[in-house]
Amino acid sequence: MPGLLSSIQRFDLSTGIPEPVWAILLANAARANLILPHAEKLFDRQKFTPKISSTEQLWLVYSKPGTSEIQFILSCTEGPLDKYPLFILPIVPIATLAPELLKRVMEALCSALLNEPGFKRERVFSVFSVKIVTEAFTLAWEKVAEISRLKDPYYDAFLSVCTASTLGPQQRAAVTSEDLGPRRAVEKDTDQIAVLCEQFAATSAPFFLSKEKALEEARLLIANKQVWVLEMQKHNEKPEIATIVAVTRKSELEGIATITKVYTPSKWRGKGCAKMLVRHVCVELLEKYKQIVLYVGVDNPAKAVYSHVGFQGISEGSLPSERWLEIGFERSKVKLGHW
Repeated sequence: MPGLLSSIQRFDLSTGIPEPVWAILLANAARANLILPHAEKLFDRQKFTPKISSTEQLWLVYSKPGTSEIQFILSCTEGPLDKYPLFILPIVPIATLAPELLKRVMEALCSALLNEPGFKRERVFSVFSVKIVTEAFTLAWEKVAEISRLKDPYYDAFLSVCTASTLGPQQRAAVTSEDLGPRRAVEKDTDQIAVLCEQFAATSAPFFLSKEKALEEARLLIANKQVWVLEMQKHNEKPEIATIVAVTRKSELEGIATITKVYTPSKWRGKGCAKMLVRHVCVELLEKYKQIVLYVGVDNPAKAVYSHVGFQGISEGSLPSERWLEIGFERSKVKLGHW
């Protein structure tokens, strides 16, 4: 263990992230979409309003012993709404991860976290990474921190990708009037988007949002031009937002954007709203970005929608399929965050 611990470097806001680590993140931008965009916001490599004020930002970088070859990057960070889960980025090919070595590396990362001055075990409420890495880390944390992991995962998903070549020949959906159709959200949409953010969170137990937090999230999404809406109208009723699509993680340098929230309330389901808006957003983003990334729940019936739009890798064995897993820890011993 001491040998592996010596292979871990730690970085925070005061030290900054060294260029070799930035280079690795950029070279793995799609898989690093959970870590890279947040780091870019913190270090003013991309604009975000308002600037994230939390100083609780930590990165642990594990390199192959005796070399400078980075193999894992762990982030323990906080966003504008709350603390994030631990995110772990594996740099090495998944197939090369030998179980015994992976076990030892994850135990070393756990020990490094617990050795951080003032670090509290309750901070680790969940971890999200490639399935084999998440499973190895949670077993190690259970052993080292003595907090039981939960049996059922919070999130079990495929990492999928859409590009201009997979999107297909379809064009943006036609707008039938000035008021209806897909568009970028504006300030007058805040209250409706807040309601949909709250409803979306209600489907993502245990990461619920209060009305106040949902309103804060809606304001942030609109202020940073990160959310699109599809307006629909029934008969003589007032137009209303039928679907939202949020894109909160982008890395312009490497041309990666991540769809992080798609939600349609029950009133508008079954009408193709999500497909229409997701396609519209992808077409618009692909004018600037090379790849659109999306995590799709393994059992999510919307997989068919994303497949029709052009996302690849949303079933076991399909390329470039990667199975990602979020596992939480004993709820009475941790303090939940939000992502």
